[in-house]
Amino acid sequence: MPEVTQAELGRRLYHVHRGKTVESSMKLMQQGIGADWKLLSEAEIMLLSHLLQCTWNKIDQKVWDKIPFMTMNMETVKKILSYGDGVRPGKNPSPEAVEEIRKILLAVR
Repeated sequence: MPEVTQAELGRRLYHVHRGKTVESSMKLMQQGIGADWKLLSEAEIMLLSHLLQCTWNKIDQKVWDKIPFMTMNMETVKKILSYGDGVRPGKNPSPEAVEEIRKILLAVR
Protein backbone atom coordinates (compact mmCIF):
# COMPACT_ATOMS: atom_id res chain seq x y z
CA MET A 1 0.00 0.00 0.00
CA PRO A 2 1.51 3.36 -1.01
CA GLU A 3 2.41 5.92 1.60
CA VAL A 4 0.02 8.83 1.88
CA THR A 5 1.68 12.12 2.69
CA GLN A 6 0.31 14.43 5.34
CA ALA A 7 -0.43 16.97 2.60
CA GLU A 8 -2.44 14.43 0.60
CA LEU A 9 -4.32 13.33 3.70
CA GLY A 10 -5.08 16.97 4.48
CA ARG A 11 -6.39 17.54 0.94
CA ARG A 12 -8.62 14.49 1.14
CA LEU A 13 -10.05 15.53 4.51
CA TYR A 14 -10.63 19.05 3.18
CA HIS A 15 -12.58 17.70 0.20
CA VAL A 16 -14.65 15.37 2.39
CA HIS A 17 -15.49 18.21 4.78
CA ARG A 18 -16.39 20.53 1.89
CA GLY A 19 -18.61 17.89 0.30
CA LYS A 20 -20.45 17.11 3.53
CA THR A 21 -20.96 20.80 4.32
CA VAL A 22 -22.39 21.51 0.87
CA GLU A 23 -24.56 18.38 1.04
CA SER A 24 -26.04 19.59 4.35
CA SER A 25 -26.63 23.04 2.87
CA MET A 26 -28.39 21.53 -0.13
CA LYS A 27 -30.65 19.45 2.13
CA LEU A 28 -31.69 22.66 3.87
CA MET A 29 -32.35 24.27 0.47
CA GLN A 30 -34.44 21.26 -0.54
CA GLN A 31 -36.50 21.50 2.65
CA GLY A 32 -37.08 25.21 2.13
CA ILE A 33 -38.01 24.90 -1.54
CA GLY A 34 -40.26 21.90 -0.93
CA ALA A 35 -41.99 20.10 -3.79
CA ASP A 36 -40.51 22.44 -6.41
CA TRP A 37 -37.10 20.87 -5.72
CA LYS A 38 -38.29 17.93 -7.85
CA LEU A 39 -38.40 20.28 -10.84
CA LEU A 40 -34.58 20.27 -10.84
CA SER A 41 -32.94 17.60 -12.96
CA GLU A 42 -30.24 15.33 -11.57
CA ALA A 43 -27.73 17.21 -13.76
CA GLU A 44 -28.84 20.55 -12.27
CA ILE A 45 -28.51 19.19 -8.73
CA MET A 46 -25.00 17.92 -9.49
CA LEU A 47 -24.10 21.27 -11.07
CA LEU A 48 -25.49 23.14 -8.06
CA SER A 49 -23.35 20.99 -5.76
CA HIS A 50 -20.25 21.67 -7.87
CA LEU A 51 -20.91 25.43 -7.92
CA LEU A 52 -21.53 25.53 -4.18
CA GLN A 53 -18.37 23.55 -3.44
CA CYS A 54 -16.30 25.95 -5.52
CA THR A 55 -17.92 28.89 -3.73
CA TRP A 56 -17.49 27.27 -0.29
CA ASN A 57 -13.75 27.63 -0.87
CA LYS A 58 -14.19 31.42 -0.91
CA ILE A 59 -16.46 31.91 2.13
CA ASP A 60 -15.26 31.72 5.72
CA GLN A 61 -16.71 28.66 7.47
CA LYS A 62 -18.33 30.76 10.21
CA VAL A 63 -20.00 32.93 7.56
CA TRP A 64 -21.12 29.88 5.54
CA ASP A 65 -22.71 28.36 8.63
CA LYS A 66 -24.86 31.49 9.05
CA ILE A 67 -26.27 31.48 5.51
CA PRO A 68 -30.00 30.66 5.82
CA PHE A 69 -30.12 28.01 3.08
CA MET A 70 -33.60 26.94 4.17
CA THR A 71 -35.02 30.33 3.12
CA MET A 72 -33.68 30.07 -0.43
CA ASN A 73 -36.23 29.94 -3.21
CA MET A 74 -36.15 28.36 -6.65
CA GLU A 75 -35.44 31.73 -8.27
CA THR A 76 -32.21 32.00 -6.26
CA VAL A 77 -31.21 28.44 -7.15
CA LYS A 78 -31.81 29.13 -10.85
CA LYS A 79 -29.73 32.32 -10.57
CA ILE A 80 -26.85 30.30 -9.09
CA LEU A 81 -27.23 27.66 -11.81
CA SER A 82 -27.02 30.38 -14.47
CA TYR A 83 -23.31 30.71 -13.61
CA GLY A 84 -22.69 27.06 -14.43
CA ASP A 85 -22.43 27.29 -18.20
CA GLY A 86 -19.60 25.01 -19.30
CA VAL A 87 -18.93 23.79 -15.76
CA ARG A 88 -18.43 20.05 -15.29
CA PRO A 89 -16.14 17.73 -13.35
CA GLY A 90 -12.63 18.93 -14.08
CA LYS A 91 -13.86 22.35 -15.31
CA ASN A 92 -14.62 24.78 -12.51
CA PRO A 93 -16.51 28.05 -12.85
CA SER A 94 -14.53 31.21 -13.46
CA PRO A 95 -13.39 33.26 -10.46
CA GLU A 96 -15.90 35.92 -11.55
CA ALA A 97 -18.76 33.40 -11.51
CA VAL A 98 -17.72 32.16 -8.06
CA GLU A 99 -17.67 35.75 -6.80
CA GLU A 100 -21.19 36.35 -8.15
CA ILE A 101 -22.46 33.15 -6.50
CA ARG A 102 -20.77 34.24 -3.27
CA LYS A 103 -22.65 37.56 -3.45
CA ILE A 104 -25.94 35.73 -4.05
CA LEU A 105 -25.40 33.45 -1.06
CA LEU A 106 -24.40 36.30 1.25
CA ALA A 107 -27.54 38.24 0.23
CA VAL A 108 -29.92 35.41 1.22
CA ARG A 109 -32.17 36.47 4.10
